[in-house]
Amino acid sequence: MLKYLNISKFAVIDRLSLTFQSGLNLLTGETGSGKSIIVDALGLLLGARSSSQLIRTGELSSMVEGYFELKGDQLLGVKESLESLGIELYEDGLIVRREISASGKSRVFINDKSVTLATLKGLQPLLAEIHGQGEQQSLLSAQSQLELLDSFGGCIPLSMEVKELFNLWDTARDDLLKHREEMNQLELARDFVQFQLNEIESVNPVEGEDELLETEKKVLTHAEQVLRLKSSIYENLYEADESVLSHLGAIQRQIDELAEIDGRVKPAADFLRDGVAALLEVVDLFRSYGDQAAFSPARLAAVEQRLAELDRLKRKYKADVSGLLKIKDQLYEHIQSLASQSDEEKRLNEKLIGLQNKYLEKAEILSACRRDSIQRFEQAVSDGLRQVALDNAIFRVNHETVYVADGSNGSEFSTQGLDKIFLLLSANPGESLKPLSQIASGGELSRIMLTLRTMSREKQSGNSFQCDTMVFDEIDVGIGGRVAEAVGRRLKTLSEAHQVLCVTHQPQIAKFADHHLYVTKEIKAGRTVTNIKALEGEERVGELSRMIAGVEDSQTTREAARWMLKESSKNSPVRKRAKKP
Repeated sequence: MLKYLNISKFAVIDRLSLTFQSGLNLLTGETGSGKSIIVDALGLLLGARSSSQLIRTGELSSMVEGYFELKGDQLLGVKESLESLGIELYEDGLIVRREISASGKSRVFINDKSVTLATLKGLQPLLAEIHGQGEQQSLLSAQSQLELLDSFGGCIPLSMEVKELFNLWDTARDDLLKHREEMNQLELARDFVQFQLNEIESVNPVEGEDELLETEKKVLTHAEQVLRLKSSIYENLYEADESVLSHLGAIQRQIDELAEIDGRVKPAADFLRDGVAALLEVVDLFRSYGDQAAFSPARLAAVEQRLAELDRLKRKYKADVSGLLKIKDQLYEHIQSLASQSDEEKRLNEKLIGLQNKYLEKAEILSACRRDSIQRFEQAVSDGLRQVALDNAIFRVNHETVYVADGSNGSEFSTQGLDKIFLLLSANPGESLKPLSQIASGGELSRIMLTLRTMSREKQSGNSFQCDTMVFDEIDVGIGGRVAEAVGRRLKTLSEAHQVLCVTHQPQIAKFADHHLYVTKEIKAGRTVTNIKALEGEERVGELSRMIAGVEDSQTTREAARWMLKESSKNSPVRKRAKKP
């Protein structure tokens, strides 16, 4: 329950403090006094969009603060939502504050701890509901009408499952369409990729091959010089009578002879022996080296042609031989991926079909729940309309379920299932049933909205949770007299189980107030200032008198006001407060 509301520097309000009580809280006052601005401030406190335009002219910031007293399941719901944020309640209560700066940015505090606007919006359904003239138009949408039927019929859990399955199905469909688009792009590139792969495979480069070929080309080009140098080296090392190895052999024998006399030179003999062994390996290398150096024009042409093929590929793909081999592997993987992609498409398609079947199964159960609820819904609304002076109204629900053929592309699916409903009304005898959207009377729409909302609340009374505060902003537009009194009685009945805040211009509604707040405005120092006052006794009589005739010093209207208060008290429904846990 909303206990108090503090408003500072908001629109025409300088500073205002309001205290609310249980039951029916009525706000009245002259047109333009600021009654609806108070509701707007409460809306801002509950997460409505902020704007620097809301700040009082000449001020740098604006603030709205409210205290909500929580009980029972409402307390448990709010407490559970705040636990993850590390926010504790104040004696089972919640202080919400919202500040707006001149830049239009706002800050939100819950029990003096800064939170996000999303957190505040998440708590709003647990704290209060605000219904205004704008909501009348929202009730004309097919989505809102389906939600009302689902709420009445207890179909909300099913509708939430259907919505979740639709979202999963929709995501799976997007994944499949995206995959098919990627496949199309791959197919378009496939011929070119295959051509590139074939081109590289036809040359079949080998790692390091170009370096070996360059060396071989150089040797073949200088074959005569290579053979001459090889023969000279081989002869001087080994074949000549005075070869290096023959001289070293003689020296080796001399050192060995000396080592028998002086053992200190023995290491020198070992070193020389190792050197001779190394030279013998060099001799073996040059013994066979001559065969490779034989000049062959055919071989030279073949090497040059092979190098030309490799150079062409390297220039085209801007890569060395190692890079060409990597490109070849990538092209091969690209081709192979097409085969695996068809398997992926099959998997995604099977997933989509599975989700589609689950969606259809759950949507059909939801449709059945709705069909089972329609007759009871029609009767409940009809009974409610009689309570707001629409005694002869006929209310019907036109329900259609979309037929889904095998192989459907899902264009008929929606987050709300396969159903479409239209709420139809005939307000007066002899009139045909028409959709609510074709009803011109704002007064009729106001009463229908009140009926649907209060009926929904009464239906929820056995549920595990419902918020305690309901706000109605000028829902009495277009009504008066007996109709206004009927609306007042409906609000009074609703206030037996909920705190109700209502802005009204109708004395027939105001007379039912448990707590009557009078809103005025005055000019101080050239500025408009809004004030509020709780009315009791003769002050309340005077306000009802003003509402009846526009003046409060008429004895006739005062007597009428007293009579209205007396009758409302005498005929008021017995308050049956729900027991609070």
